[in-house]
Amino acid sequence: MMQANAQRRGTYTALQAGGIFGLASTGIQDPMSGYQFQFSFGRNFYDRMYLGLGISNDVYRGKSTLADGSRSTRRVNTLPVFADFKAPFARLSPLGTLGTMVNAGYAPSIGNDYFKGFVGKAGITYGHLLVEGSDLLFSAGYSFQQFDSRFASNPFSQHNVFITIGLFVH
Repeated sequence: MMQANAQRRGTYTALQAGGIFGLASTGIQDPMSGYQFQFSFGRNFYDRMYLGLGISNDVYRGKSTLADGSRSTRRVNTLPVFADFKAPFARLSPLGTLGTMVNAGYAPSIGNDYFKGFVGKAGITYGHLLVEGSDLLFSAGYSFQQFDSRFASNPFSQHNVFITIGLFVH
């Protein structure tokens, strides 16, 4: 008689996409909304905690007031590299797990297309089991993003709410 043991992965990978909704902004910039794509990978600590690195492409669009008082539509991109932390804390059903997530990182300036600045995110997650070791992951929470560019004279920051959906393999 052979004994079957489930093989636990020592790593995790997450691929997510979602929306960003601006709440408040500093400076002359109105709050911007947009979308994000995230990829993160790292160490799985026995399905109790996940710690890794990630990269995201965040695209914001919004209106800004120019020096002459006119309004202009603005597109702002960031490419943050961040530390990723996830931890499940409640099993809601055999298929669903509630958890928490935190990201902290920095977006480097890349030419005049990508703004630099600190980024921080915190929120809750819901993982719905697809197959053993793979979840459909929903995330929602609060984020803060700084925007600075050597080509723009007015650095500013923004508070956001985000919602994402993606695949979480652990």
